[in-house]
Amino acid sequence: MMPITYCMSRLRLPVKPAFLALLTFLILVTLGCAAVPKPREPFIPGATVDTLATAVSLSVTTPEGSTGGTGYLLYRRPDRFHLVMLTPFGTTALEFFARGDRVTVLLPSKGLAYEGSFKDLPVKGGLQGWRMMRWVVEGDPFLVPGTAGTVERTDAEGRTTVARYDEDGLLQRKNSVDGEAVYRDYQSVGGVPFPATIEFSDHKGVQVKISFDEPEVNGPVDDGALTPNLVGLTLLPLSSLAGG
Repeated sequence: MMPITYCMSRLRLPVKPAFLALLTFLILVTLGCAAVPKPREPFIPGATVDTLATAVSLSVTTPEGSTGGTGYLLYRRPDRFHLVMLTPFGTTALEFFARGDRVTVLLPSKGLAYEGSFKDLPVKGGLQGWRMMRWVVEGDPFLVPGTAGTVERTDAEGRTTVARYDEDGLLQRKNSVDGEAVYRDYQSVGGVPFPATIEFSDHKGVQVKISFDEPEVNGPVDDGALTPNLVGLTLLPLSSLAGG
């Protein structure tokens, strides 16, 4: 980069020492401010994700191929989900609702809705990865201060999960008979630790990666936003959804 005085002389501008000193000071201050990273908001011990509203980028890889896209996700503890996947033109391609063991999939462009349980999800086509979603978000807190290494627990169904925490007590990964989940790049959202990316996979070759953009944690999420609107749609059994 050419010196400031050279540039000003080429423009035939007078260079006054006081002005040059002020200009140099402002540039140094600006560069100094840009180099200082914004401090991360500290995590609140014991804070949990009770609700979530966020834009998402999703990719799914299966033995049959891969798919992906963008959309948004709503969640309310313990088991309410609403995922909307968008087309490249911004219209709704698919909506996925879950409450307990019940699942509803909407395909608005076809005027169809499918309803059933998680076990009815097709074994092909990418949706089967969502069978793991409840396990991915439940049971193990993202932050356990003072914990490093592994923590093992057994749930009411006799399923054992081994969770691994780093030296800061942040959940890094967990494994069970269902598969594995990995949690990356934590951020503090209002003091609540939240990973920027979650990757999970089962033992049948299904891999799901979700990246979260500007998540809003523990804000209001109404029942209406978590309940499928079936007006004008033909309702069919989830087991009949193509891809099974």
